[in-house]
Formats: sequence, C-alpha cells, structure tokens
Amino acid sequence: MSSYIDIKYINLVSVQLEKFSWKKDNLANCRCPICGDSKRNKTKARGYFYKKGNDFFYKCHNCGAGHSLYRFLESVSPSLTKEYSLERWRNGENGRSNYKKPDEDKMFDIFKTKPKVKSNLLKPLLCAKSAPANHDVRKFLDYRNIPEKFYDILYYTDNFRKYMQLVDSETSSVDLGPPEPRLVIPFFNKKGSVVAIQGRSLKPSDEAKARVTAKYITIKADKSIDRLWYGMWRANPKKTVYVVEGPLDSLFIPNTIAMVGAGAIDNVHPRFENPKLVYALDNEPRNNQIVYFNEKLIDKGASVCIWPSNVNQKDINDMIFKMSASKIKKIIDDNTYSGLEAKVKLNEWKRV
Repeated sequence: MSSYIDIKYINLVSVQLEKFSWKKDNLANCRCPICGDSKRNKTKARGYFYKKGNDFFYKCHNCGAGHSLYRFLESVSPSLTKEYSLERWRNGENGRSNYKKPDEDKMFDIFKTKPKVKSNLLKPLLCAKSAPANHDVRKFLDYRNIPEKFYDILYYTDNFRKYMQLVDSETSSVDLGPPEPRLVIPFFNKKGSVVAIQGRSLKPSDEAKARVTAKYITIKADKSIDRLWYGMWRANPKKTVYVVEGPLDSLFIPNTIAMVGAGAIDNVHPRFENPKLVYALDNEPRNNQIVYFNEKLIDKGASVCIWPSNVNQKDINDMIFKMSASKIKKIIDDNTYSGLEAKVKLNEWKRV
C-alpha cells in the first residue's frame, strides 16, 4: 500500500517539477529542483524517482542528491510533507517505521534561538559570544544593539580574504584588497551545516563607502543553492513571516527572515509558499532599486510595508536606536498593504 501513497504524492508534487514524466510504473523523471539541473541545457532532466522495495526514493545524477520521498517533499514542498507523513501513519506504518504520527513543530525543524552547529567552516572563527567585552566584534555588536541571544551564531575573523578562500577556493583569483577584519554571519541549513557566509565590514558606514571593498560580501559554500535566505529554518511558516533585506535586521523582529539578492523576490523558497509573507524592505524612497523591488512585489500580489513619513531611519537596525522592536513590528503591521492600496501608498512614499 505504501507504494500507492508514494505514487500519489509524486503526482501531487509533479506540478512543481519541470519536464516531469513517468518512464515506467516504478520510474519517474524530472529536472532536479534541488540543484536546478543544467543551466545551459534546459532539456536535461537528471532527477529520478525510483522504487526500492515498497518505497520510492529520489536521486539526482547531476548534484548527487539522494533522498527518501519524505525528505524530498520536505525540501521541495513542505506543505505536502505533513499530509504525506500523516497518511502513511494512518495506513498503519508506525511503530518502528519513519512514519509515526507527526509532531507539527518538529515537522518544521524550528530553531528556538540557534541551530545545533555541525560545520567545520566555523572552527577558524572567533564566536562573538566567546570574545572579550573589549573586542572589536563585541564593540560593533553592542553598538548596533544586536540582541545578545544571537551572539553565539555570529563570528569574527581578522582576515576575511583568507577565510573566504577556505569557504570557496574559487575566490582565490578575486582581488579583494588587503586582509581586513569582518563580522561573519553564517547561513545555516536545517541540519546546522553552513551553506554560505556573509562578511560585514566593522567600519562605520561613511568610512566603508570610501573603501574599495564592499560593506557586505557573501560567499556560498553550497553552490547548489540558487537563492539564499537567512534565518529560514528559525522561522515558523505557520505564522506570518516577515521578510527584510539584511540578516542583522532580521534579528530584531520575531519570525523574520532576510533575503539575499533581488532574485529571492522571484524565487520564494518552497518552505514559504503557503504562509503569509510581509516584505519590509529598507526605508529608502530615493533608491530606484528598492522602489522597483516594491513595485515588483506588489505586481506579484505580495504584501509590503510602506514606511510612514514619520520614520526617517533607513532600516530596522537604524530604527532600533530610536524605538523598541515591538514598536517597529507594530509600525510594520499598521503599514502593510497589497494590491491597489499598496500602489497608491508606494506612489506617495517614493521620491524618484
């Protein structure tokens, strides 16, 4: 009976899979949604569902991903994962099997404060929590009012150039200027492994603008990930999820994630396909790019925060100097719009 349920859910998720087709009764094929498959040849489809015993499994012959159907659904369509697990449990597949009655919170692997770190990539770094109070990284975090409960997922290196070559050897050919200290912000997956890092300059904003290197530098350790989202596995998709631009901004408002790059607007992670998303981009009405991003989100039907005129700070981390996190959240909730109303408010807000 389990193979019947597996086939049912493969067919249900197939609407999300490019070039999906059944080759045989026990073999289906598609373009791999985990790695994106070939970027050059859009006809290549190297992801396969195959039957072993009474169960179906997934294997990609491009990125090497190998999962049970449950794990595949978990990464591609979380909304189906709970239904699938519950149906197999109701079918009597419990006891010693993997399909016990699901715990809703555990279904989402929610991090209460921080993930259980399992990455060797963090070993060369100094954890901010372990740094002495007079250390540059502690001074920076204290100055920016970053909540102390997140100090143990923030790190420091005095030679970011050398460290990023450890994360991605291909950066060795990139001219990044002289060695410099930076705050290191790791991006974790749900297993606690580091999939990317972002280096934030510790210099004041005006001084950073005059430097050759950028204020933020982001490097992927796992290049199979197309779009990066910070704090994704800490957020609960059963509640309203707030989306901001910067990882540090996301640490102030509960249930907030940060998108990295404009591409995230077009490619929402499957984990957040169903919950309500509220986009609170930076408060920069003279920034053509941010105005364009808001316009694009509104056209897609998204809910966006249009900051009121009495808020002058450009982002949440700057706002926290003037008001509490709870007040900022209330401002976002009171100024979230969608559809025609969002377009009207955006036209009133923008200065370009």
